[in-house]
Amino acid sequence: MYVNLRALRLLILLNDGMYHSVNSLAKYFGCSLASIYFLVIQLQKYNVDVVNIDGYGIRLNKPIVWLDAELITRYISIESEKLELRLFDIIVSTNNYLLSQLKRNALIKDSTSVAVAEFQTNGRGREGRVWRCGFGNGLLFSICWRFEKGVSNLSGLSLVVGIAILRVLRSYAIQNINIKWPNDILCNFHKLAGILIEIRGEVCGPSYAIIGIGINFNLSKSIIPLINQRATDLSSVTGDLINRNQVLGRLLSELYNVLDEFAYYGFSSFKKEWISYHSYEGCEVDLIFPNGLAITGIVDGVTDDGAICLLTLEGKKSFNIGNIAIRSRIH
Repeated sequence: MYVNLRALRLLILLNDGMYHSVNSLAKYFGCSLASIYFLVIQLQKYNVDVVNIDGYGIRLNKPIVWLDAELITRYISIESEKLELRLFDIIVSTNNYLLSQLKRNALIKDSTSVAVAEFQTNGRGREGRVWRCGFGNGLLFSICWRFEKGVSNLSGLSLVVGIAILRVLRSYAIQNINIKWPNDILCNFHKLAGILIEIRGEVCGPSYAIIGIGINFNLSKSIIPLINQRATDLSSVTGDLINRNQVLGRLLSELYNVLDEFAYYGFSSFKKEWISYHSYEGCEVDLIFPNGLAITGIVDGVTDDGAICLLTLEGKKSFNIGNIAIRSRIH
């Protein structure tokens, strides 16, 4: 999907929340009425909710609070020079971008690269799933972190990233927000955010983690039917539009500190805190493996490297792959 700059200009114009007649828009852009309708179709491909009412005109159903590098930097509590921040209106995938930069050796030395996008044309989740989020409806970004240790020593990394996200979101007094092993953030058992980590590097180090994070802020009506699981957004759970620039700035600061600690101590220093956040701790669950097989057990914490522990009929076992589905609450 190419970037239609005229469609983005139309989006900026419509972001005032007012109705605009098709005739006035055609005059403004110096084009035909058909061209305006074509631009509206382009916006709908970006999952933007555009309202078109005969006799009134066109407007956005929900306004977009644009991401702004200067505003984001204001909320970063660490030295801003430690981060290289790049913002995109539309990109294939923020993870893909950083992976390509890493492959080309194009990342800035002694700086942590961050790619942020308003919209991804091919956002990805775990196990090849599609991550769906409309233009400006979420927080979509990736961070590239260099570890001196080897790839095999990064177990539990996604769980630590989940802790960073939860710490920041809980600071907004959001109720019933927790973690689902290994890397989903839930609110009232509906998915609010997800994590995708892709590792590159050597067995003995150094290694690089491309950490992709998606947080739902204000999902459009058109995107909800396309999501293949129960999902929610911050607007629904708080009744308000939380400032994305503020959340991103605070989250980048928290991630920097958490990843720095993880680099030295691994997951074990975060283990107790993570268990306290786990939605399914003490629950009877099915752990479903990629091949479709499953095992039933009661969740009983995680190991020092982040593997989930289940109390099964054969005793206590740990697993580092699979997806859990709840059966019942034990306590």
